[in-house]
Amino acid sequence: MKIIFLHIPKTAGQSIHAALVNAFGKEAVCPARVNDQLRQFSIAELNRYQVFSGHLDWSLLDCIKGPKYVFTVLREPMDRILSFYFYTRNQGENLSAEERVKPERQGIKAAFELNPREYFLGGPPHLRNFIDDHYDNFYSYYFAGRRYRCRGELAGLINRKEFSQADIVRMAMDNLSTLDDVFTVSDMASVFRAIQEISGVSISESEAEQYRVNVNTKVAARDRLDGLKALGADEVTLKRLQDYCTMDNKIWALYNVNVYSHKESS
Repeated sequence: MKIIFLHIPKTAGQSIHAALVNAFGKEAVCPARVNDQLRQFSIAELNRYQVFSGHLDWSLLDCIKGPKYVFTVLREPMDRILSFYFYTRNQGENLSAEERVKPERQGIKAAFELNPREYFLGGPPHLRNFIDDHYDNFYSYYFAGRRYRCRGELAGLINRKEFSQADIVRMAMDNLSTLDDVFTVSDMASVFRAIQEISGVSISESEAEQYRVNVNTKVAARDRLDGLKALGADEVTLKRLQDYCTMDNKIWALYNVNVYSHKESS
């Protein structure tokens, strides 16, 4: 069976990837973690691997043949946004000035140097697109369009009144319902249990704790909003963040109380 983990940023994906590598072996896991890497493989080359895990376009993995177990993990939308912001800002803090000015680090540089209002509401078009693509109702746009960074296309349909936010949410939920499992970060035990059952490799509680890598411990979850305010976030900024969660909150409301398992219901 092929395993496809659709990794949403800041949803414990590094921990899950580590568990997958340990359970199935490094040689079985496709080394492509992002789309630019995935596009360097032919269909034949991709199908030599058993496990796919990363920030990958779901649609690019349609070419994977045979039985598949496809899953993802969700997190409370505002908490995911704040975690992503502080993680990115901390990356900037840990880079030298020379490293921060590199073209591929512009998003990190902006999070570190700009105040929250400038970061979430301002900036040149290329930066604005990057930020909105990664923060603005990411669940809704990704699962509706089945691609990273398809927000611009779908938002364009909304702006032209050819589509509505309700349509986006409906499409995202329809597509999510085709997955074998949708977990939440509050129930990581179920994620590890599923990996254990499919791989046949046991995962102890101590091992599960060791998989929890890349965790932002500098700012506790309950303090992130206060931390953002301390950096100068005003009411306009907070309203923008609330708007970033409008559609995703509907998806979260469903899966936070009703963890979906296609295999158990079919």
